Amino acid sequence: MKVVIDQQFQKYENFIRQIPRLIEDGVGTTVYDGRNKVVRLEYEGETMMVKCFKRVNIIQQIVYTFFRKSKAERAFLFAGEFASRGINTPQRIAFLEEKRCGLFLKGYFVSKEVEGTECHLLLREVKEFSPQLADAVMKQTLLMHSKGILHGDLNLSNFLCTEKSGNYYFNMIDINRSRFCDGYPSNKECLKNLVRTTHRRDLYEYLVASYARQRGWDEKETVQQAVALLDRFEHRRFKL
Repeated sequence: MKVVIDQQFQKYENFIRQIPRLIEDGVGTTVYDGRNKVVRLEYEGETMMVKCFKRVNIIQQIVYTFFRKSKAERAFLFAGEFASRGINTPQRIAFLEEKRCGLFLKGYFVSKEVEGTECHLLLREVKEFSPQLADAVMKQTLLMHSKGILHGDLNLSNFLCTEKSGNYYFNMIDINRSRFCDGYPSNKECLKNLVRTTHRRDLYEYLVASYARQRGWDEKETVQQAVALLDRFEHRRFKL
C-alpha cells in the first residue's frame, strides 16, 4: 500500500495506515455513501474526513498504475495547490492507495474536517434564493479564476459555506479534477466552468449575470451564451 502523509501530520502515521481496515470494519461515521464514500474518524482529538474512492475496473487499474495519478493523489496534491494560491479547502492530511498484484485498486484521501453547509442546500433547494449568497458564490468563483484555478466540478454542492456577521466564507471540496494556469483562464473557459453550478434555470441565470457584473462583462450577452452552453451540456447528458 502506498501512503503519503503531509509533514504536519506525520505523528498520526500508525493510525493513518490502519484507515482502510478501520473503514472496512465499520469504524467511524459515514456522512456520505454514493458513488464514493465519506467517513468521519476521530483520533487523539483530531477529526479526519476520509474520502473513499470506489474500486476501479481493470482498465482504470492499469491507467492509474502506469499513466495517471489516482484521484486520491490528485486530491492531495491539489489541496496543496489551492492553499498555495490562497483558496480555502480542507487541510490535507494524507492519501493512501491500495494495490493488488502491483496494480492500483482503491484510493483514500484524508483531510481535516471543516465547518460549512453545502451551498446547493441554501440556494437550489429553497423557493427563493438569497441574492447576497449567490453573489458571494460568484465572488468566490471569480477569485478562483483570478488565481488561475478552474474547479473541475463547480457544482454548488462543492462550496461549503459559513456565514459570520453578514459575510460569507467558503471552503472548496471535490477538487481532484481541477485545472491550473498562470493568471486568468480564457473568457471562454471561465464561462464554460460555470455550466455545472446548477440546472435550476432562474438561479443559473442569476449566478451568471452576477459573475458577468463582477467581471465587467455585458450581462445580457453573457447570460445568453451561458444558457446556450447549459442547453448543450444537458442535451449531451440526456443522450448519454
